[in-house]
Amino acid sequence: MSSFFKSFAENPREAAAMAMVQSSSYRVLSGKSCSNLRRNTPLDSFLAKGRSSVKAFSFLYVSRFSTEPNNEFGHSSKRRSRGPVMAAKKASEGEKQEDGKYKQTVDLPKTGFGMRANSLTREPELQKLWEENQVFKRVSDNNNGGSFILHDGPPYANGDLHMGHALNKILKDIINRYKLLQNYKVQYVPGWDCHGLPIELKVLQSLDQEVRKELTPLKLRAKAAKFAKATVKTQMESFKRFGVWADWNNPYLTLDPEYEAAQIGVFGQMALKGYIYRGRKPVHWSPSSRTALAEAELEYPEGHISKSIYAIFKLVGGAKTSLLDEFIPNIYLAVWTTTPWTMPANAAVAVNAKLQYSVVEVQSFSEDESTVTS
Repeated sequence: MSSFFKSFAENPREAAAMAMVQSSSYRVLSGKSCSNLRRNTPLDSFLAKGRSSVKAFSFLYVSRFSTEPNNEFGHSSKRRSRGPVMAAKKASEGEKQEDGKYKQTVDLPKTGFGMRANSLTREPELQKLWEENQVFKRVSDNNNGGSFILHDGPPYANGDLHMGHALNKILKDIINRYKLLQNYKVQYVPGWDCHGLPIELKVLQSLDQEVRKELTPLKLRAKAAKFAKATVKTQMESFKRFGVWADWNNPYLTLDPEYEAAQIGVFGQMALKGYIYRGRKPVHWSPSSRTALAEAELEYPEGHISKSIYAIFKLVGGAKTSLLDEFIPNIYLAVWTTTPWTMPANAAVAVNAKLQYSVVEVQSFSEDESTVTS
């Protein structure tokens, strides 16, 4: 038997049979009788039936494909098909794939459409096709159902995009595409806010302490403008990668001289019409940044506790048919707030027309026991 093993060692198929022979026992499979499939038969017993060794190896090689319990040959053990048998099986299958002799016998429909999405490749190709053929502009120009203009609230040019930017632009893009399908001429000019504290803070964070000391207002503005322009390019490419349709060749930047001149012109028209006035207004101020702060930029210090208070506001007047006429001027509106530091700036109390309010008479009242704001 050893000489026989050696003669067939270089053939993967015979190698599979050899690996099986080296085990103690195997399930002998027969297509004629299923009654004998459940017993283990040593190889010697199998050969003793007068079959040649070549036939035995060939039969054992076929049996290695019958590892499923309900195949046409009967039951076989999956556990015994591992190890060197699986290695030989893979080598044999590799030969079949290289030969490809059955490839032309399968009659399947032919298509040039990719069977896989492969989005990392396909999406940039589609977006390039849209841009080169000006699909957005051509579709919009061919529509004749009126104009639809979406005025884009500009994002800050102060860093990379995040999920909030993606949600904002994708929702706008959905609306624009819907309007295109409704036969509207869609105009969507993207823009960027290139002024403000967020951009200046980004620039200052990138500078050393010694460089900050030497900064003048003009130098800081120049660095902020340079940073904003670079950020606009980065964000624009990201928006394009999102697949957003817009007039990317003609965006507006708030630092462009043309834009600033237009803003001054609009302000002048408002002043001539009497819409501009000078007055006092409380604003949030940052002593360290020496600038006004927006509501969203406020941060409470660590461990801050804001005490709540009740306060009353005197009602100075009402509608002529109001049920409160008989109580004026001795009636007050009671409020509750968790931000008592805002009380000096309050000018009015908001009420809800859909809610019911009660008039309560207080038998004894002392101004020392309550906060009174008029």
